[in-house]
Amino acid sequence: MSDENHTDGSNYGYTPSASWCIAFIVLFSVSATVHSIQAFRFRYWIVYPTLVLGALTEILGWSARYWSSQNVTLLTPFLMQISTLIMAPVFFSAYDYVVLGMAINRLGPQYSLLKPKYYFATFITADVISLVLQAIGGGKASAAAGDGVPTASATNIMVAGIIFQLISMGIFMLLGADFIIRATAEKPYQFQLRRIATETEKRTRRSSAQTLTEVDTESQGKPEQDTEAQHVREEQSSEHEHIRAWWILLVGVAISSTMILIRGIYRSIELTQGWTGHLMTTEMYQNILDALMMLIAVVIYNFINPGYLLPKKKTWRGYH
Repeated sequence: MSDENHTDGSNYGYTPSASWCIAFIVLFSVSATVHSIQAFRFRYWIVYPTLVLGALTEILGWSARYWSSQNVTLLTPFLMQISTLIMAPVFFSAYDYVVLGMAINRLGPQYSLLKPKYYFATFITADVISLVLQAIGGGKASAAAGDGVPTASATNIMVAGIIFQLISMGIFMLLGADFIIRATAEKPYQFQLRRIATETEKRTRRSSAQTLTEVDTESQGKPEQDTEAQHVREEQSSEHEHIRAWWILLVGVAISSTMILIRGIYRSIELTQGWTGHLMTTEMYQNILDALMMLIAVVIYNFINPGYLLPKKKTWRGYH
């Protein structure tokens, strides 16, 4: 429990519990370490700038809160934990975008409103915008708090960043749900079927043109074509065997995204109430609706991990 004798002069409205801080530092550290090992073992470089970086940001934020628990009147750790814990979920959501894009690419792009590669490009751009707004707001709030002037305008910028992230995550989840429903019901988008047919036809033409220009087609081309055909058949068989694995990965995306959404709703209401509002000055809300949600969002991928479910990658290239 927080020490009530030290709440006077606290920017939190309470003294952060040292035991809670240490618990979350340890849990996020363990998850980050396991993710680092898994990413190296399975060659998923995308984990480092997303899940690992996000977990490290959480560790920094909870370390700052532990610092505050030792001297609650200090302004620096208070501002540090606000800035880091506000921004950390951006890194977790980025990994959700990657996994959904990979799953759509394998399970059927024709069931998705967007092309698989657009998920990462579109929503990571939205996250960058959100991150910039939150960083600007956090910086202005820090400067204002340090000068002892009102922080309302800076707080509004932070709220705008969180709401922007909240909206983009909501759209992302709707698109993901639309894909799952259509794939389950086998109801593809007609315009996507036409696009895929056109792209397939273009690839076939290029392949035919290349074959026609090869020397000694009878002696050299046929074995190569047979080898390529065999490779395609093997890939198709492998993909069929791992369809269930892709659906399991989508469960991970759904859980992680839901946690980020819940946390975003909490944070937007908290900041709207202001620095002296009920949510901001009650520690348990921070522990449950922020820390616990983010812990689930990152830990779920320690268990529902592509490296355990999908064929092992041979190189570091690509996401899978």
